[in-house]
Amino acid sequence: MSKKSPADELARECVALYTELRRASSLLHDEVGALLAVAGLRLQLVSMDFPETGARVAEVAEALESVMEQVRKLSRQLEPSPVRRTGLKNALLDLAEEYGGVTLRYTATAVLAPVAVDALYRAIATVVAAAAVTPGVPRVAVSVSGSGSVMTRITWKGGFRGAGKDLAVAALLARHSGMSFEITAKPKQGRQNKTNQGTIVVIQYAGRRPPGG
Repeated sequence: MSKKSPADELARECVALYTELRRASSLLHDEVGALLAVAGLRLQLVSMDFPETGARVAEVAEALESVMEQVRKLSRQLEPSPVRRTGLKNALLDLAEEYGGVTLRYTATAVLAPVAVDALYRAIATVVAAAAVTPGVPRVAVSVSGSGSVMTRITWKGGFRGAGKDLAVAALLARHSGMSFEITAKPKQGRQNKTNQGTIVVIQYAGRRPPGG
């Protein structure tokens, strides 16, 4: 068995950390938040059944609401990506708007596990960010498609000088999350001109077909 490089080990630890953060966020949102909501409803019933306790119940309900808001805030902070709140397509639309000069074509229907969607979004966001700050890149095109698996193609004219380290990090994290990650540089046509014409990054993640698909 070949020895893992320090970069591989760090990438593996990062992916594990992202997974734990999402699990903690889900626990707070889905379980703790739900229990607090039930407690709030029961307080309302107590107030209705015993009107004389209304003032005290109101005090407890106010304190409970404060706790619920803190739980919601912490859950949002622990969430490793905006995908849970808005979905992958909307998160990518927001990403495109944030950077400007980014176009999105989204036709994917494959169903991925939440952790996989987070990983895919992180990979796409890292590549888009790296391309957006590369000198001479006017526009970045993102295409997300697939029904049995999700394939993302991110393309731009020019190379990735200055963004190589960011792309290397994105590739490591993607591969440790179970995705394939390939970078292709297209040379210009002609024997005398070997400058880079464009860059294509392909990220693929196996999924499953939606019910009835």
